[in-house]
Amino acid sequence: MPFAVRPIGPADLSACLDLAAARGWPRDSRKWSVVLDAGRGFGVDAPDGGLAATVVLTKTGPLASISMMLVASRFERQGLGRRLMADALAESGEAVVALHSTEAGRPLYESMGFIVDGGCQGHVGFLADDGGPASRPIAPPDLARVYELDAEGMGFDRRALLERLLFDAEHVHVTEAGYALGTESEGRIVIGPVIAADEEQARALVRGIAHAAGGEVRVDVDLRHPGLGEWCRDSGLVPQDPAPRLVLGGKPLPGDPARRFAVYNRALG
Repeated sequence: MPFAVRPIGPADLSACLDLAAARGWPRDSRKWSVVLDAGRGFGVDAPDGGLAATVVLTKTGPLASISMMLVASRFERQGLGRRLMADALAESGEAVVALHSTEAGRPLYESMGFIVDGGCQGHVGFLADDGGPASRPIAPPDLARVYELDAEGMGFDRRALLERLLFDAEHVHVTEAGYALGTESEGRIVIGPVIAADEEQARALVRGIAHAAGGEVRVDVDLRHPGLGEWCRDSGLVPQDPAPRLVLGGKPLPGDPARRFAVYNRALG
């Protein structure tokens, strides 16, 4: 089919949600709203209405994230995904480009030069109280330290994006050398990012937000921290399918991976 790529943004939210639902994705308006606002979206209109395909590039400092790669089932195998990826990558400039993928999407990305570099695994459920130390809610004097901790973990100052994430979050917790957000999505609180000096503080952040939320939570634990994943499972959370992380050209990600225990979500890392 002949197709033309056009910019998509917040005004296309409803069409994006319809496409996501048609492909079995949740109608997660909050996640879509954040990425469409913070990133640059690319889409292809379907001739019979709605969107045939989407992708979003979110560029923050030296890092760019690819997300929301979707092609309507009736338009598969027509090159839409590859075309959208090419357009998004053309806008990434010199940034290190990373994404989280399903196993089904991995061959396309690898064919375009992406190389697997770890990943994350979701853990979902009700966290049991093991009596360990817990984080506390943020207070105004903590805000500057949160920006510092985030920059230490990510390797650059992403204050503009972080301010948006902090504003959206239902819970913001801190420890002596760590912070985490808890943001509602699909009826549960997603705990992430979790950035901390060590695993003990990462656990305290998960405990604190889970206890404050008082309901079902999700933590997408970075696979570089198997100890935290094991603790989540021992504490009653059910592991989900892992999502490989791929980086264009295998370039090293900025920042300190030892401090990044869980991602905000798979769209933004």
